[in-house]
Order: sequence, then C-alpha cells, then structure tokens
Amino acid sequence: MIGRTNWRPGIVIAVAILVLASATVLVCRAEPQGEKAAAEISPFPLDGPNAYSVEYLGVMCGHMTLESRFEEYRGRPAYHIIVTARNSKFFNKIYRVDGRIDSWVDAETMSTLAYESNIVERGKTKIKRYHIDPEKGVVTAERRGKIKEIQYEGESALDPLAFVYRGRALANATGTEFSQRILTDHGPSETVTQVGELRQFRTCNGKRMLLRVQPLPADAEMFSRKGEFVYWIDPGPDRTLYRLDFKLGFGRLLAKLQGPVATQETP
Repeated sequence: MIGRTNWRPGIVIAVAILVLASATVLVCRAEPQGEKAAAEISPFPLDGPNAYSVEYLGVMCGHMTLESRFEEYRGRPAYHIIVTARNSKFFNKIYRVDGRIDSWVDAETMSTLAYESNIVERGKTKIKRYHIDPEKGVVTAERRGKIKEIQYEGESALDPLAFVYRGRALANATGTEFSQRILTDHGPSETVTQVGELRQFRTCNGKRMLLRVQPLPADAEMFSRKGEFVYWIDPGPDRTLYRLDFKLGFGRLLAKLQGPVATQETP
C-alpha cells in the first residue's frame, strides 16, 4: 500500500492498480438462495482467462486478467482463482507495478484453503499468504516476512477473490440481498450485499443488461481501501463479470471486460 504523502500522477495510478491487486482476508457466510436460482447457477463461476482494462478518472492506466478453474489443491477438489494486475507500458515508465493473487477454494465446503498475494512495486516484492487448516482450526498468516497463527472458527470462509466469485452465484433478483460475515485484519464485521437494478451498458459483447451487485461492509472498506465497491454481472447462468467499479477518496477506478486474453493485444 502506498503512503499518502506524495500524490504525483504516477503514484496515484499505481495506487489504483494496487487496489485491484491487494486485499484483506474476508470470512463470509452467505444465506441460501431460492431453489430455482441454485439449480440454474453453478456454485462457483468458471471462466477466463479474461482481459480487463483499468481506468482511473476515465484514463486507461493498466490491465487486469481474471481466471477461475477447477483443479486439485493438496489432494482436495478445489476452485482456483487467479487475478493479475499491471500498469500500462506508458505508466510503467513512471511507476512500475505488477501484481498477482491466487485463491484456492474447497469445492465441497466452499471454504478458502489458501490465499496468496504477490505485488511487485518498483522492484520491491510484497507477499501475503494465508493457509487455512480447518481440522486444526488455524489460519497461518504471512505478511512482510512475519508469520503468525490465527484461530479459525470453522465456519465457511472466503477470501476477497472468492467473495466476489461466490457473490456472482448468490446474487438473486433485483431488490434482494444476502448476508455475509466479513473478517478483516481488525476483526469480524457483519454486512450485507445488495442486488440492485438492471442497467444497459456497452460491452465487448454489444449492449447488455447487467445486474448491479454491491457489498456494504460496515466500515466502508473493501480491497484495502475505504469507499464504494460495485460489480456488474450478466444475470444469465454464466454470471459473466463485466465491470468492477471502485469509488474511492482519490477518484474513480473502473475495470471493464475486454474479452478472452488470447484475443487481446497489450498496448
């Protein structure tokens, strides 16, 4: 995370990228949805790798990729989510930032097994790792080279990436909501996620009606920054994630789906 004492344009852009490539640990409990929704929507969307453009105050400043796939993690069937974020080539000349986050979620319990964040900022690497042992009831956390154990209550636990992916599946009709219990580095916090209106957007797949989904944490903090976070999904069975919209104290950050990574050219 970058300090607040120097807000040169390059550093502001780097902060915008870091918001998408850094987060605190979340522990979530989702209320069950209707039987019809459960039958039509998979418990965890599988898609990508997809390319997203990242805009800050309307200026394209970087790129992000998102991918989720099914595999094994230490002998357990799991969902593996991967996000990468980086500045554009132009802004890399001013302030280079590259980031990657990996999340593994147990397919049976819908609980995070591991979460790893690796951010390289101006050549300096910042690593966060969280490994959950549900049998022992312990989370092993590694931050800035320091390791500590945190007691794990045994409830269904989801890291930030899994939180968004699971939310895509849980979002129901306009006007509904589902509750979540979020555990940050400062302790647990009860919250809800509201499902809003359908709104038409121009997308890489033409004009689409997208569903608004907004987590409402009690302290107004998501992904290590205070502000408002909204994501927009296709209401169909695939629940395609088209937009991630952050309204922060230093401006608006928007990630928009551009299509499969294989078809994209990096500017």
